[in-house]
Amino acid sequence: MPDSFETEEDALLRRLREGASGDTAARQLRRRYAQLRLDYESLLERLGDLEARIAEPVGQAPVPITAETESLSSSILGPLLTLRDQYVETLGGLQALVSGIEGLAAGAFKGQRGPASQPAPESTTDVPRSYEVGARASSFPALLAFEEKLAAVPGVGRVSIHAIDSDRATFIVELD
Repeated sequence: MPDSFETEEDALLRRLREGASGDTAARQLRRRYAQLRLDYESLLERLGDLEARIAEPVGQAPVPITAETESLSSSILGPLLTLRDQYVETLGGLQALVSGIEGLAAGAFKGQRGPASQPAPESTTDVPRSYEVGARASSFPALLAFEEKLAAVPGVGRVSIHAIDSDRATFIVELD
């Protein structure tokens, strides 16, 4: 491969000399090319030296573990291990929260109906004691805030989510 590389370089040099004989820019280009070629050869030599140094066996023995190095490692690793344990604990709580929300969403999607806001009477002779209320909001926290406001209305006994999706929810409002 070096032989074909040299012939390509020679051909390139020859074409350079033919195309720009006497031109100042071509002379600068030739000088720059020659300098780059020297730099390339120098880098190849340095790379060969580094590869040879890496191939040599290392004469140093590993540092023995003493009480001093052990206490240093435990003082460095102690807070990291505590942090890891806290992350594992938090992750477990977050996974439980996510699975609870997924269960809520799965149950809500199963019970979804068309557009709501019609009363759901408990009996045909009495005044209805629970109603379905439909609400739209831009986010899930806004729907939860609406549920809290609805529960704070005087005369409302309990508010529960009947169906929910990304921007709409149906609540069952039970009166006192």
